[in-house]
Amino acid sequence: MAQDETIVIVPEEEIYEKIEKAVLAIPEVSRFTADGFQDLMKGIGQALGFRGHIGLLIRRSRKKGIKVDLSLALHKGCRVHETARYVQMVVKNLLVSVTDENIYAIDVTVTDIID
Repeated sequence: MAQDETIVIVPEEEIYEKIEKAVLAIPEVSRFTADGFQDLMKGIGQALGFRGHIGLLIRRSRKKGIKVDLSLALHKGCRVHETARYVQMVVKNLLVSVTDENIYAIDVTVTDIID
């Protein structure tokens, strides 16, 4: 892998906290979950000294820009597709307000539906 293609986990706590607060303010979102990618990435992040953020991972590639992975539980009865798209929009708008880097992906994984 060339030096320009390296991917690093973004350690900026302030950005993580802003995203967590904004996403949890969406009424359809119940909580972040630790399913899926989180088990592997949490271990890697902690090994590198980053605080674990359940259900949220931000990575930076020098060539592509920023990628965000979210793992969420939603409330029963919400429109999953529309809620996921809204979460993507909220996260993108927040990132655009704090960085000028390209945002190349915001992946939302719904792992649970809560009654």
